[in-house]
Amino acid sequence: MNLTNTTKPSLISFFFLCALIPLIPIVSYDYHNHQRIIQIAFLLITSLLVLTPFLGNKKPTFKLSLNKKSSVLYLIFIFSGCLSTLMSVEQSFSLLYTLHISLLILTMYYVSTINDKRSILFIIYALLIAHTSLILICLLNIIFTLSEQQPLNPYIIYSGFINIRFFNQVQVFILPFLVLLLKFTSIQRLVFIILFLNLLLIFIGQARGALLSFLVFSIFALALKTTLKKQVLIGLVCLALSCITFYALDSLNKGGTEILRTSSSGRIELWFNTFSNLSLKHLFIGNGPGVFEMSLGSSAPFSHPHNSLIEILNEWGLIALICILTAVFTTFKKAITHLKKHKKDIITESLFYSFAIGITYSLFSGVHVMPVSQTLLFIMWGLLLGRINKKSIQSISINKYLKALIAILFIFAWYLYLQKAISIYNNIDPDKGYIYGPRFWSVGQRF
Repeated sequence: MNLTNTTKPSLISFFFLCALIPLIPIVSYDYHNHQRIIQIAFLLITSLLVLTPFLGNKKPTFKLSLNKKSSVLYLIFIFSGCLSTLMSVEQSFSLLYTLHISLLILTMYYVSTINDKRSILFIIYALLIAHTSLILICLLNIIFTLSEQQPLNPYIIYSGFINIRFFNQVQVFILPFLVLLLKFTSIQRLVFIILFLNLLLIFIGQARGALLSFLVFSIFALALKTTLKKQVLIGLVCLALSCITFYALDSLNKGGTEILRTSSSGRIELWFNTFSNLSLKHLFIGNGPGVFEMSLGSSAPFSHPHNSLIEILNEWGLIALICILTAVFTTFKKAITHLKKHKKDIITESLFYSFAIGITYSLFSGVHVMPVSQTLLFIMWGLLLGRINKKSIQSISINKYLKALIAILFIFAWYLYLQKAISIYNNIDPDKGYIYGPRFWSVGQRF
């Protein structure tokens, strides 16, 4: 890899290391805010890296790994967010969230220009190394818990996140890559242990959505009949062993967790409540990005509905939902077509499964909301697009007037984004304690 090719994977890898390695939060007083600040810095750097070459060239060009039709879908989605912002009861925060998602889409475009195997493997290894450090800490916590004859409490065992679900949201993206690495016999035993520990932690954390997502991924992978079939079967064996181990360990110290709960944790009631409160007025353009809680008033126990589709419909509107569903469906269709033609392309296959399992879990949890999992979702989407659209990367020439306009809009957008983000952050009151289910910042307020 030359210098240009190493910049992108190195930046992404550095984000993983800063956001996931379980150190005491450095840039804020809790893990959530620490990770959000790291995410904002990452978005700022990537957007600058997109714009700098573009502004520096006499004949500015912009590389796209997406066709014009797909690009139009994202533009309509962002435009819908802007319209929804005007209808929002909290316009300034809706604008912040619209800009935030727009920057994530821009990052996806930036990442989608990475398509060589070495760069992608570099990113995957960095992600796995950072995540494994978390798993090892969790293993030590399990050992200490058992040695003290205490129940397996995930709130004690899990490390690096203020909420156990935020940990699970990152886990699901990792699982397909661990299945991929089972293919390499030299490290197969080590990878099996790491996969086993991940699945054991899912049982300990009662993460039924994560478990379901892994099962859906496994069934889908077997149905595709690709070269990872054997590794997926090994993964299912690992799942069975982790389940047996969980119940064996839990039997030693009763009072721990129970994976087979029958309740929906209030999700189904919340979803029905969301639909019943959705007026015809807000059906097409939404209530405003990021203001789910305020759209339901006092009836909202969480700051998001734990379902990506319902959230987009409520906040962004039906038009935006159709755009994003079309974009995801197109990605899935192209990926499956690519994998049927290139059955030995295990890199693309693992990226596809990682993105698909993340999308699946977003139907039950806030994968698309929390800083690390949210960034992972768009990174995996971008990497996948880069692989399946490898032959269709094109450069678009832009005249100097449009170049100047884009530069002005970029600076203005970042000014508004940072001004609002910092303003909200400065109003946080740590003495009020952690709010369950934060949207942007934590501690003292959801907004």
